[in-house]
Parts: sequence; C-alpha cells; structure tokens
Amino acid sequence: MAKKIIKMKSLSTNVRYINVKQRGIHVLLTALWHLAPNATKNIILKRFFKPRSYALTPLERQFLENGTPFHIHVHDNKIRCWKWGRGPNILFVHGWNGRGVNFVHFIKPFIDAGYSVITYDAPAHGKSEGKVTNYFELSDTVRSFLDPSHGFNIQGIVAYSIGASAAINCISKEKPSIDAVLIAPALKLKEILFNSFNHHGIPEIVYQSLVAEMERYFGYDVHQDNPDVLAKTISSKMFIVHDKDDRTIPYIDSKILSEKTDNVFLHTTEGLGHKRILRDKTVVDVITAYIFNGQIQKDDPLMKNVNPN
Repeated sequence: MAKKIIKMKSLSTNVRYINVKQRGIHVLLTALWHLAPNATKNIILKRFFKPRSYALTPLERQFLENGTPFHIHVHDNKIRCWKWGRGPNILFVHGWNGRGVNFVHFIKPFIDAGYSVITYDAPAHGKSEGKVTNYFELSDTVRSFLDPSHGFNIQGIVAYSIGASAAINCISKEKPSIDAVLIAPALKLKEILFNSFNHHGIPEIVYQSLVAEMERYFGYDVHQDNPDVLAKTISSKMFIVHDKDDRTIPYIDSKILSEKTDNVFLHTTEGLGHKRILRDKTVVDVITAYIFNGQIQKDDPLMKNVNPN
C-alpha cells in the first residue's frame, strides 16, 4: 500500500509539473508572439515540423546501395528517389521521421513477383532537400508521382502513418485507378496535431496563424483535407493494416472507418505496435497478396483477420 501511495504522489507531482510547464510556455510564447510573430512561428516550425534524422540499419543501407537512384523536384526541393526491379511500378510512402527504404522487407517479394518498387525520402527527410515539412507538402510529393506528365505510371501505393495520410489526400484529389494499402494511417491528423500543440502549451493564436499560412501557400484546408474526412469521399477500394496496440496512431479510427465505409477493408494485427508492423513477415505477406491478387480473397488464410464490412 505504501508503494502505491508513493507512486500516486509521484504521478500527481509529475502532472502538476507538466501543467506548470505548459502554462509557462504558453505565457512566454504569447508574449513573444506580440513582440515578434515571425520568430515565434519559426520556433514552432523547428519544434513540430522538422523531422529527426534517421539512422539506417545495415539491411536498409545494403538495399539502398543496390537501388537505382533518381530524383524529382517538389516545391523547389530535390527529392531523392530509388527504384528496384522491372515491371509495373508500386510506390511506397514512408512516415514521419522515416525514410523510403524503411520498406526494405517488401522490396524482394515485389521484385520476385515482377513488380518495380519506387520509394523516396520525403522533403526534409533523409537525403532529400528541405529543413521543415508538413502534411500538405507530403501530399504534393505523392501527387507528383501520380502526375501523368512525369511518366511513372504508378499501379499501386503502399503508404505508412502520415505517409498514408498524404496518400489519402492524393487519391481523393487525383482519383487514380490503383490499389491502395494504408498501414497505420493517421486519419484524424488535424486532431493529433492540434492536441500536440495544446499539450505542449502552444497558444492557439500562434498555431492557428501558422497553419493558416501553410494553407494559403500549399492550397489546402486543414479541416476539409483532414484524412478522416477525405477517406469517406473516396469510392475506390482501400486496404488498411493496423495494429490494436498502436500507441502512436489510434487503431480505433481505422476500425470505425472500415465499419462505416463499404470500400475500406481492415486487417487487424496485435502486439506489433506502430513500428514493428513494417517488419512483420505476416504483414508483408498479407499486403503483397492483396497487391498481387488485385482484390481481397476472403478465403485466403492470410486474410483471416480482415473485416470486409
């Protein structure tokens, strides 16, 4: 009992500390905002929109060295890309703080099946140019690959986390006739972002002004282009793979979308969380089976956890 009381007191102390810290940051940034609004927005940009560097694993480095490099330009940033294999092109879109080669476990199965794998480092990630980026710019990057004038002829998309959010945005705008697989998609991205701002004590006047500036520059709307809103307007099939124990992106959002939308199929995993899901062999098998077959085979044993609504 004593240990429990001590633990509760410690938790209470931590909560009070966080609240005091939030209020302190809020007061400081509010004052700074009135004195130097641009400097205040730059602070928020570096804190929330600058990805962390990613250290490649030996396997990822090996595959990257064997890929065929090329590049495209998105908003004046050179985006580093790689391609493996010959055949119909499948685009792989990584998540925040990641790199394109995070899909290393998918490359060989797709090549062996006669497909080409195309992936890239998103703006401000890995070897690509840019210091900060955001959901809108990530969406424009995906849209660049689906632009017919670029000649990629993408036949399918496999996208992860906020990369899946960008894929939803792209599909809703471009309406491509392709297979789409979304792994742990951040559907309620606006809510996740705004809750993070509030949790860290960022004044609403500051982050709303910053978001509005991004909306004007990129031509999107954070409310109307929220992935959860856009996903409900898409008529083509989407296959979601999400883990129940994902503590980064809520599984419940994917479950609700699949239950309320006829064209969204959900494959549920357990015990993988948000990151291990990209390395799990069963997940790789399920996704490759879906892309190869071009449809969900309900009698396939790999699809036993699929909820076809």
